Amino acid sequence: MNKKFLIISTFFILIGCSDSFVELEDRVKIHAEKNGIKKSYFQVKKEALYIQQWSKDDTFIDEINEFKRLDKENFPEKGKILFTGSSSIRFWYTLKEDMEPLEVLNRGFGGAQISHVIYHFEEIIKPYKPKAIVFFCGTNDLTALKTPKETMGDFKIFLSLVRNEFGNIKVYVIGIKPSVDRLYLDKEERIFNSSIKLLASQDAYLEYIDVWDSMLSEDGSRMPELFIEDGLHMNKKGYEVWTKQVRKSLSKDFNI
Repeated sequence: MNKKFLIISTFFILIGCSDSFVELEDRVKIHAEKNGIKKSYFQVKKEALYIQQWSKDDTFIDEINEFKRLDKENFPEKGKILFTGSSSIRFWYTLKEDMEPLEVLNRGFGGAQISHVIYHFEEIIKPYKPKAIVFFCGTNDLTALKTPKETMGDFKIFLSLVRNEFGNIKVYVIGIKPSVDRLYLDKEERIFNSSIKLLASQDAYLEYIDVWDSMLSEDGSRMPELFIEDGLHMNKKGYEVWTKQVRKSLSKDFNI
């Protein structure tokens, strides 16, 4: 037992030497204290290590390679509306039917943070030359303890890549949804959504799609019935809400 403890301790000491890892540990501690959660020395390091690994640029390389394999076999027609971002896009299995008659392409992947979409821009966005982009990402960034300001900064980088590559195509941003599992991030989620909404009010080619209120009950609480068991990913009812709101936005610019 003592030998195992020594090995684990040595491992954490080695990985915990960098300034970035120490900062991440501090964020874990502050976030835990804010939510009234006590974490041990090892729990803090374990969570920081998990977030560090999750946030690496190539975390979802296997999924990206699968997209590339599919593209090599049968490259999608260019000029579709590209849906991209994290798992809520990835798991939108009825997207094609829900958006008919519009031609859409789903390139959501993993538990992506915005930085992952930026890193893989050349592979999963640029080749398709979309006529518009529907984007959902950011909630994982906040879960990885990035601040709303940092998350917004990454979104602006993504948007600049889109503008530089495709000019003034329309980008529709689905706001963070009020997942039951992420109630502890309520303040951060609202700040991020407000920031996107404000940016969209200043940019004719950026539109904020607000799904927040539509996914709350009459008393303002989050609705478990819109999610699967994990309280994070949506079920059919949740996607019906999204379909209604997204189609409402797209209908202003496209014939549906």
